[in-house]
Amino acid sequence: MTEKDYNVYCTFHDAPEHAYRGHPESPGRLAPMWEWLEAPPYPEITWIDYESANEADVILIHPKATIDAIKLECQKGAHEFEPSPSYVTGASCRAAFGAVGATLALSRKILADGRGRGFAIVRPPGHHAEPDRPMGFCLFNNVAIAAADAIASGAGKAAIIDFDAHHGNGTEAAFWQTPEVGYLSTHESNTYPGSGSMLSAPHARGRIINIPMPAFSDTTAFLSLFREVVSLWLQDFGAEILLVSAGFDAHFSDPLTTLTLDTTGFYKIAQMLVELADAYCQGRVLFVLEGGYDPLALKDNIQACLAALCGRSTFPDHYGRSPGGRSLLADQIKALKELHQITEE
Repeated sequence: MTEKDYNVYCTFHDAPEHAYRGHPESPGRLAPMWEWLEAPPYPEITWIDYESANEADVILIHPKATIDAIKLECQKGAHEFEPSPSYVTGASCRAAFGAVGATLALSRKILADGRGRGFAIVRPPGHHAEPDRPMGFCLFNNVAIAAADAIASGAGKAAIIDFDAHHGNGTEAAFWQTPEVGYLSTHESNTYPGSGSMLSAPHARGRIINIPMPAFSDTTAFLSLFREVVSLWLQDFGAEILLVSAGFDAHFSDPLTTLTLDTTGFYKIAQMLVELADAYCQGRVLFVLEGGYDPLALKDNIQACLAALCGRSTFPDHYGRSPGGRSLLADQIKALKELHQITEE
């Protein structure tokens, strides 16, 4: 590795105008990271300026009718508008365009430079937003728009790995019939939004892979899956850029889920993904923030991923080691490999 390989480009879009009293998806999630804007946690990090996306960018995934419907909801003022519950304020559409813009600034830079690592620390999140409807705290699908933009810009294939605790139904729907984009999701089973069964998307075996995890699945379980399934899938798929829906609500402290990943687990996952991107995606990898609703754990977990991106090995961990849980997934791993014809060369 050369020194250039460790340049890590980041954007920070905390969208303070997008806030609804008592809602877990709030600007407070990112408040502990404000200090990073003046003093990045690692010297390899460079903050990148960005502009809000325009409608032409968003239309890559969301038709104009969807954009107009969100604008109309915002004109009604602050309110919850769908059952998850998702909310808008008068300024939420502007916030969502900003999150897309902050994501595209990094994906476009990485592609223009030919290689690179990045993390878009943005809100509102995106992976539940389907092409024709916002849902699950998400308005526009940041990762999906970046993937579609990469393909439109000449990338042959893009891979999306989603380790948020909830299935990214919106991202899956966006690329249901798109052979150039692969999607792999690890998520807690039998929870919101209720999609993402292992047998779903039968028309896209080997391209769309859903891995529902039993409640209390721990760090050992996740690392086994990433070593034995995710790494082989990414090697076979042949993507030119790796996009990561980086949700941190699988941490054992998170109030919305029952998975038991710890901060060291997120570091090891990120480390594997960086190595895989270097080996199979021309050194191009971009993490994009999704969920994570314990602000202290969220800061630790994002910094752990930044450490991996920067080639560092130290990061804060206020909660320590996972209390453990379920780690035996041998039968599921075997079934996944057979279902998607994932084999070691």
